[in-house]
Amino acid sequence: MEVVGGRGSRSGLTSATWAGVARDVRHMLRLDEDLSGFHDRCRLAGPPFDLAAARGFGRLLRSPTLFEDVVKVLATTNTTWSGTIAMVRKLVELAADDGTFPGPERVAELGSRKLRDAARWGYRAAYLAGLSKSVASGKLDLGAWERWEGTTAELEQEIRRVPGLGPYAAAHVLTLLGRYDRIGVDTVFRSFVRRAHFPRARKSVTDRRMLAVYDRWGEWKMLAYWFELWSDYVGASGGDGASAEADR
Repeated sequence: MEVVGGRGSRSGLTSATWAGVARDVRHMLRLDEDLSGFHDRCRLAGPPFDLAAARGFGRLLRSPTLFEDVVKVLATTNTTWSGTIAMVRKLVELAADDGTFPGPERVAELGSRKLRDAARWGYRAAYLAGLSKSVASGKLDLGAWERWEGTTAELEQEIRRVPGLGPYAAAHVLTLLGRYDRIGVDTVFRSFVRRAHFPRARKSVTDRRMLAVYDRWGEWKMLAYWFELWSDYVGASGGDGASAEADR
């Protein structure tokens, strides 16, 4: 991998800085993640999943740090996507002088009242303040989640110990940690699965029944769902679902 900036020159940046940039890029793009197991399952499943294998689908973009990812997941709970964007933008404006995402110490300094009133985080402000204080003080070690050697179920329990991170949020944090055997159930999931897999259903379809659609994918459930969702989105927007390479 080659990291370049501006006119392609590295002038003005130390080798240590460039090494840090390369490390963050590899992390964000998940370049070291082994998805061969998922792609093998896609080939066995046949069309349209064989296209996921052919295109190398599955490297979902994440933030440079797990703290930033967890905060952004918290910002997606019980709100619209535009609401999430607004909350994150306000947080950055309040807590960061250089426009970069703030660390836990700076967010903790703001306090829940300012996060609620100025950043417009509503009831989430208390959760955000608590999370930031726990990480800043060392009480909560997010790195332990990244190094976790136990089961996904055990890790999910640890994540859900954090106030504000329920089943939906925990599932998305697990995805960001490279564990794909959980699917976060939200309005997007329900709407898509009902339309794609239960178009003739006369009665309401339970969450359990919708989740069962992906049971056969085992540890790759979330990626199988995401491929279907992404392909549907690209197709609806007039693009070619088979060539979708820009994973969220």
